[in-house]
Amino acid sequence: MLEDARGLLTAATDPHAIEAYERALADLQTFRGDPLAHVDAAIAADPGWAGGYVAKALILMTLFERRFARDARGALTAAKALLVGATARERDLWAAADLLAKGDWHGGTDGLERVLAEHPRDALALQVAHFMDFFRGDSLNLRNRVARVLPHWSEAVPGYPYVLGMHAFGLEECNQYPEAETMGRRALELADDDSWAIHAVAHVMEMQGRIDEGIAWLEERRPAWAAPGNGFAYHNAWHLALFHLDRADHAAVLALYDEWLAGAGAMALSRVDATALLWRLMLEGVDVGARIGAMADAWEADLDAEGGFYAFNDFHAALALSQAGRTKSLERLMAIANRAGSAQDANGEMERRVGLGACKAVIALCGGRPREAAELLAGIRDGASRFGGSHAQRDLLTLTLVEAATRSGQPALAVHYIAERLSQRPGNRWGLRLMGRARQAVPETARRAAPARSLALS
Repeated sequence: MLEDARGLLTAATDPHAIEAYERALADLQTFRGDPLAHVDAAIAADPGWAGGYVAKALILMTLFERRFARDARGALTAAKALLVGATARERDLWAAADLLAKGDWHGGTDGLERVLAEHPRDALALQVAHFMDFFRGDSLNLRNRVARVLPHWSEAVPGYPYVLGMHAFGLEECNQYPEAETMGRRALELADDDSWAIHAVAHVMEMQGRIDEGIAWLEERRPAWAAPGNGFAYHNAWHLALFHLDRADHAAVLALYDEWLAGAGAMALSRVDATALLWRLMLEGVDVGARIGAMADAWEADLDAEGGFYAFNDFHAALALSQAGRTKSLERLMAIANRAGSAQDANGEMERRVGLGACKAVIALCGGRPREAAELLAGIRDGASRFGGSHAQRDLLTLTLVEAATRSGQPALAVHYIAERLSQRPGNRWGLRLMGRARQAVPETARRAAPARSLALS
């Protein structure tokens, strides 16, 4: 038996397998290279090591699509016969991965937590659990899960900066913005290639309305997050586009889309960002041309294979298909999502609580029924955190609600939510533009009769 770089005992017998596993973990932490290729090398070096197959399954689950969950189940099947020679930790990881691959995302994440309680330096368990907290919209554990193991880490432990980067993001999602920024900057002092930490600080600046700082932050660190082979570059580019969108620099937004997101059709994770950006541009009245048709094509191509796997993805498929006017595909999507919503699993709960209503809302908005869209979104928005994603991603629900309220002649409702947004982002120019549109939507007679401050924030 051999130890990994953090002193955890493994059932591996070939040092080359551990070396390949460590390279896979480094790729996963930095979003560079191909962690699956390295874990395959670990399996090849030590085919009797169950831990290699379990690591492959866990890494596949971070890609969060049905096809990868299917591949994860295959890796776990291969590992099952080898578990007799595995360590207790590796067997517990297998059990957690098995639950995740079967769709019990809550149970699988709980299993990873039990591993972390006994082995707080299990970097793979921590990284996968952190991603699962993100996918499940569990803001508290994005912060707390990392906080629970952090005392066991130090600069002497390999991978420590990336643990700080995870903690920074968790702090941001719990609205602890100064602490998140401090933690993210510290992570980057120790490892300037930590794309997750760069992204955590960008989130802070987005949520605080520090638009010009956010642009400067991402541009200064472009060599790190945009390095060749960085699989997270598309998302940091998305954040940069959001900053430019706040400034109404639509040419810059479209240029970033074309450079980083136009080819996002192959993976759902990047397709979500591409779709969300095109929707925001639509809300701003920007003609995106053929881009939305291409993105709708990508969602259509995966609809039967991937629809109903993850409600957050289904919602973004509805955005693209609605914006592109794909009525028949929307009917297929809703039938699939409704079936998924009847399942008694984690995704079924997401569909019932948020996904189905959000899909119906965007279909209603694009179908010329903005009042219906506003009612649906007002009913689900405040409970949408367990829908998955981040505050910045779920802001799209608020933006769409404001647009629906404005279009349907409900300026007071629009102002109601714009006020909240501006209280959180005082310098947000997009919010001020939305406020101006809402005020203009008030009938002239009502404007004359109402006090001048009736639609103002102070």
